[in-house]
Amino acid sequence: MTKVKAFLLILMSFAIFLFISKFHLPLSLSLFSALVFWTGIGALLFPRLKWGGGKFYWITFLAYFIYHSLIYALVLGLIEPGGVTALRLVSQIHLGYGFEVPPPLEYFPYWISQSPAFWIILGGYEADVVPYTIFMGLLLGNLMGLNVSYITRLGLLRRRMGIARSLLVLPSVGVVSGASCCLALPTIILYTFALSIPSIASPILLLLSSPTYFTFVYYGLPVLSALALYVNLRLVSRMVLTCERQRELNPDSPS
Repeated sequence: MTKVKAFLLILMSFAIFLFISKFHLPLSLSLFSALVFWTGIGALLFPRLKWGGGKFYWITFLAYFIYHSLIYALVLGLIEPGGVTALRLVSQIHLGYGFEVPPPLEYFPYWISQSPAFWIILGGYEADVVPYTIFMGLLLGNLMGLNVSYITRLGLLRRRMGIARSLLVLPSVGVVSGASCCLALPTIILYTFALSIPSIASPILLLLSSPTYFTFVYYGLPVLSALALYVNLRLVSRMVLTCERQRELNPDSPS
């Protein structure tokens, strides 16, 4: 799909949003709008990547996709101050789905990322499965799976060519760094500081409970994680290509 077609899909999604808002069409049309919009975004991003294969790729992809699509929002609630304690009081689980009423035009990015939604409510915490989390789950799962696949290939080449184990350190650290963003590691670190140093606990807890910080964690960290994993993928893929070329040029190297 060309970039022009991708942008046309995004414009079509916005047009559906306007029609729903202006002519009071069924809110369920937001499902079609979301599919069109995120297909367009995917058409812009995924041609730069590729879908992998093999057991290491698919295990990593599925694990990370399920985590980010289904569990990430719940984790954000649980790591808030008192989150685990509140979970102990949960006696019922509520499931449901719904559609967002179209907001003013400037809030279209928020609307298209959140409608439609499937939710799971545990006591006072809600985990939402929305278009944004599903798309980022696909993107991050693919990037993580590709990174793991290339690192596995690099490990095999390292052993066959007798290269030092340190060759794997940098790409492995890159994967851990990329994953730690979406595992909400910054929040865990801040929360730990608040518990360890009472004198700074109050401002840290205020920060953790602020809408601005939640928006950064919910939207910003997955994007930063994707960028980190993409940069790491380019690095490790080049390392694999270099090692394979050296092996072709020196077939008598240690194996």
